[in-house]
Amino acid sequence: MATTPTLNFVLFYVSNLEESLKYFTQTLGLEHDPKQDAPIFRGFAGGASCGLAPAGVPLPWTAEIPQPGTIEVYFETDNLEGLHTSLASKGVQVTEITHQPFGSIFSIPAPDGQMVTMIRPPAR
Repeated sequence: MATTPTLNFVLFYVSNLEESLKYFTQTLGLEHDPKQDAPIFRGFAGGASCGLAPAGVPLPWTAEIPQPGTIEVYFETDNLEGLHTSLASKGVQVTEITHQPFGSIFSIPAPDGQMVTMIRPPAR
């Protein structure tokens, strides 16, 4: 893992989880990975990691309720606490660091309102 954040994951917030899953698999040809599924998540196998989550539902790792069409981008870093402190000291609006089953995270808004999430995955 690098100290400089690197792209880790992309999350698409969708209005209908199952219809979107059909679109991403049947139309775009992505491979669904049911082992990743949760009540509010559908995951895909291979390539860059990405998944689907329902819009309009409060999720434990985001302070806001995302609308359909929102995309959340995750950047991985091994210095999560240091990056959190550095960004906060620059006046960037950061969320608290939370610990989820998929890793420790915090989020910041990008200039146009997209949510950018910094993640340190759990030790493997």
